Amino acid sequence: MKKDIVIIGGGPAGVITALTAKSVYPERSVCLVKDIGDGVIPCAIPYMIHTMSDPGANLMTNTPLEKAEIEILVDQAIDLDAADKTVALASGTHLTYDRLVLATGIIPLPPSIAGIQTPGVFTIEKSLTAMVKLRERCRGAKRIVILGGGFIGAEFADELARNKSVEVHIIEMMPKLLFFAFDDEYCEMIQNELTAAGVHLHLGQRAVSINGGRQVTGITLENGDTIAADVVLVGTGGKPNSALAQKAGLRITSGGAIWVDAYMRTNISHIFAAGDCALKRDFFTRKEVPVWLASTATAEARIAGTNIYGIRVSRQIQGTISAFSTKIGNTAFASAGLTCRGCSLEEFRWVSGNSVAPDRHPGSLPGAKAMQVKLVFADRAGTLLGGQAAGGASVGELINAIAIGIQKKLNVRELDMLQIATHPLLTPAPTVHPLINAAHVALSKLRERATRP
Repeated sequence: MKKDIVIIGGGPAGVITALTAKSVYPERSVCLVKDIGDGVIPCAIPYMIHTMSDPGANLMTNTPLEKAEIEILVDQAIDLDAADKTVALASGTHLTYDRLVLATGIIPLPPSIAGIQTPGVFTIEKSLTAMVKLRERCRGAKRIVILGGGFIGAEFADELARNKSVEVHIIEMMPKLLFFAFDDEYCEMIQNELTAAGVHLHLGQRAVSINGGRQVTGITLENGDTIAADVVLVGTGGKPNSALAQKAGLRITSGGAIWVDAYMRTNISHIFAAGDCALKRDFFTRKEVPVWLASTATAEARIAGTNIYGIRVSRQIQGTISAFSTKIGNTAFASAGLTCRGCSLEEFRWVSGNSVAPDRHPGSLPGAKAMQVKLVFADRAGTLLGGQAAGGASVGELINAIAIGIQKKLNVRELDMLQIATHPLLTPAPTVHPLINAAHVALSKLRERATRP
């Protein structure tokens, strides 16, 4: 079977690459191969337990692809011959292509601890069938232990704690939850939300064994404590799914990702890669980083799809700024760019500004919630390096404004003079908007430093 463009992977990167390529090159035939027929929207997976009354509502449908007349094959790519431009599928089908895009995502990387294969231990799978099974087990459990206190672990804990009859524990080896995404004060706010919901936190601890025979019964920590469990969720991350690429002779990075250039081209000219399987470079240092986000994947997909038959648009991926947002309890949390901790680790000289104000004005209006903003700037130059925010739902879009500022290299003076739209029912007051005030606080610190002898 001959196709102009073949895309392997049915996640956000694969789908958006296919739609973009078909839009830019409508005369080209596009075929997408995915090995999960009932894939779900990844970011909403935690909310399939309780929030969604029907877990099927999170199904990633084929409708946009079908409308674009993109062929869909539910099959598994098992071999790739780059010289012959051929992909072998598990069904026995062979596809030949002119251009190939690998969007194979990541695969779970369970920790190497005794008992990890015990029944009742679950990794997070991106299929409706797997998630319905996990939902049923979690809804029937009395004690659930989550390994890993990153976004997956924290969001699952928050969701599971909605059932007040279940006991939820998080085991995290770092001293704080979401340690690499936020500075301490924001980590502690997240921890306080979870603790208030009844979640038990075990920070700075490792699991050394999962106990049980035919069914998991608990987990033993390195300090000797044992936590009883009916279900164990593994949320400790994953690794790029690059085995097919490596077998075909594509260049693989030290972190296990498929090497790509700024246009998502691999070292073989007719093969592209996008999404979690592809190399991620840090925006500030250009180092390889394990940051896997749907927003980054779709940005890469648009670049790959647009430039697959030659560079049409000079849109280079400058690197990931690690823009995150989440909601824990009744508070939204978001982060983009470097934290103060990250600046110190990479030896950036920095200054920060903090501000808090109600997200409506006056703050006595119904539904008003405190909005807290922290901005991080380069010392002396004043370039925006990062930002964090916490508060109501508007934080989810505020962090996007901060993310734009980071990518456009805005400086502290520009943010201090920023013109904004405000409304009593929608935003903080213009006189105390925490985004501008945080910049003003940082600018005052920079001025003070400049006047020191």
